[in-house]
Amino acid sequence: MADFPSNTDMATLLVSTSLAGQIQNIRLPSITNARNELNSGGCAPVCQLAYKRCFSSLSAPLLCALLRAQTEILDSNIKIGKFIELGLSYVKVTVLTQRSQKGEKPKKGFFAVLGINTLENVRQKGPQTKAFREKLKAVSDNDRKGFLEGYMAALDYSNEQKQKRSLVRTVLFSATVVGLGLYIIFKSFGIPQASLFTSVEEVDPEVIGVTFKDVRGVDEAKSELRGIVSYLRDPERYTQLGARLPKGVLLVGPPGTGKTLLAKAIAGEAQVPFFQASGSEFDELFVGQGARRVRDLFARAKEKAPCIIFIDEIDSVGSKRVADAMHPHANQTVNQLLSEMDGFNTNDGVIVIGATNRVKDLDPALLRPGRFDVQVQVPYPDLEGRKEIIQLYLSRISINDDVNEDVLARGTTGFTGAEIENMINQAALKAAGDGFVKVTMAHMEEAKDRVMMGPARIRGRLPDEEANRITAFHEAGHTLVSIYTKHAIPVHKVTIIPRGGSLGHTSMLPQKDEYHVNRAQMLAQLDTLMGGRVAEELIFGPEKVTTGAADDLKKATDLAKKMVRTFGMSDKVGLRIADDESRSLIVENQLSPPLSEIIDKEINRFLKESYERAKDILIKHKKEHELLAAALLEYETLSIDQVKELLQNGRLLPHASGKQEESKSRKSSMRYIYKNPNVIIAPIDETISKEERQI
Repeated sequence: MADFPSNTDMATLLVSTSLAGQIQNIRLPSITNARNELNSGGCAPVCQLAYKRCFSSLSAPLLCALLRAQTEILDSNIKIGKFIELGLSYVKVTVLTQRSQKGEKPKKGFFAVLGINTLENVRQKGPQTKAFREKLKAVSDNDRKGFLEGYMAALDYSNEQKQKRSLVRTVLFSATVVGLGLYIIFKSFGIPQASLFTSVEEVDPEVIGVTFKDVRGVDEAKSELRGIVSYLRDPERYTQLGARLPKGVLLVGPPGTGKTLLAKAIAGEAQVPFFQASGSEFDELFVGQGARRVRDLFARAKEKAPCIIFIDEIDSVGSKRVADAMHPHANQTVNQLLSEMDGFNTNDGVIVIGATNRVKDLDPALLRPGRFDVQVQVPYPDLEGRKEIIQLYLSRISINDDVNEDVLARGTTGFTGAEIENMINQAALKAAGDGFVKVTMAHMEEAKDRVMMGPARIRGRLPDEEANRITAFHEAGHTLVSIYTKHAIPVHKVTIIPRGGSLGHTSMLPQKDEYHVNRAQMLAQLDTLMGGRVAEELIFGPEKVTTGAADDLKKATDLAKKMVRTFGMSDKVGLRIADDESRSLIVENQLSPPLSEIIDKEINRFLKESYERAKDILIKHKKEHELLAAALLEYETLSIDQVKELLQNGRLLPHASGKQEESKSRKSSMRYIYKNPNVIIAPIDETISKEERQI
């Protein structure tokens, strides 16, 4: 700086100050390039750039000298290190400072690097400040203008670049947050990636491969649906007579009875396009998506008319509408479905088949004529229906000659078609696992019990012989009371092998399905239920009765309540329904206290009289009771034929005992436990589950 003319000191100050601001806002080149420029006699590119932007009013020779001097200062006092920030390469500038011996604070910033601490002096009060201001007065207007231009240009350029970088960072950050949020939402709710843009796929009827021949056990439903097939094959025959063609068919029935199979059979018989969807597919996360999917489905179906739209579990999409201010768009999907089925736009040739087991939850507008014109009931199959289903699935596997279709049909009361298919498949798996080439009756019985009650205990009876003895007398009590009680359901098998939550089991096998149950049959059922508890009391004493009869007592109490309250089988209560059981939160007892007392006494009377009748039977047949219990402890499982032989001869004949020994040697495939299909209660009260139809 000493080589400069004296009249240029102020210009040097202005240029250096502006350069300091410029250098902070310009991406610095490599220090190697700056040194190369210095060695070649030139100036650093960063300084040249600053000159071109800001100092056009100063003379070139003066600026050249100034720029070269500033380049030397940068080279000697600045360390430049590169680092990465937001994907861009910047130069990190580190200022070398030194502490004085007096402990002065090091100078900071680019002004200190350039040898200029003018701004610090300006902020302080003192002689230096006054001298600096005096020098500023002597600066020409051109120099002031050049400094101002340089400073403002640097400031504007810096702000512009910062705004651009800030905008880019904001956009990238927002896009990342939104994308991550959508990804988390889709994963949390199990939404497929393309669920917002997909529609229901069409199924080719030739691919379905199901006809009415493959549907068994629901003859009434098939007969009702044959008219739909006839219309789809020849719609003109109906329109010529002026008949309004049906728009919807609702299949109503318990799960597993064949509703979906019937819909496929209709498409297979009529050979028309088949659109299959589940009600839950219309329940989208975003508002309006469910209604859009309904529109798209019917739009595609109209293009393929005549065709079938099958909506499984339609109660998910067609449930009753609610007026909820918190969810004003909750009814859009069902409203769109109502409009598509019977709105201003016609959909001739499109038949909607819905399937549900909760018809009470559907919106009333969906059930009116013009939408679902026909309701087809698909109930549990009866005895003949079960036999047809068993024959159908048995024809698909290799079976032994001992498989009895009639016995299987009578022993599967309350089974659906899906459960029968599962039972036969389980039998085939068991036979293959045991190394058999054909499925035997033993495998079928084992599979039936497995479907009803769960797998049997692998090791057979319990290791506690006292517990086995109690179970043997308990089950023998049920068996004997049933055998010696008129109108009781015939016994089929009795066992003491634990299965599920039961330590033993007595299986009843009705001869036919009962649609009307009389008072004598119900009383016989009560007596049979009491047989286990009575047996424990007679053999082990009143103080040694166990909790094993808890389920029997519950079922007996429920049956006695229904006889008195619902079925009108008590002379004292009369021919009235006194069932005050309600599912509402506020229970209103409409029975007077005297009537409630009479009902309780009648229920207790039914139970007590049943207990006494069972007790009389077991006291009278005490020897048979002990003999049957001993046989159960030895053989674990006895059929009704073996029980009768034991009671008649006092022992099992060699061929029977030989069969039992064979069964004990092959425990995995020859142990049977039978469920009692309680047909006395089932036809009257369908709410009683299959698990409750056992003793």
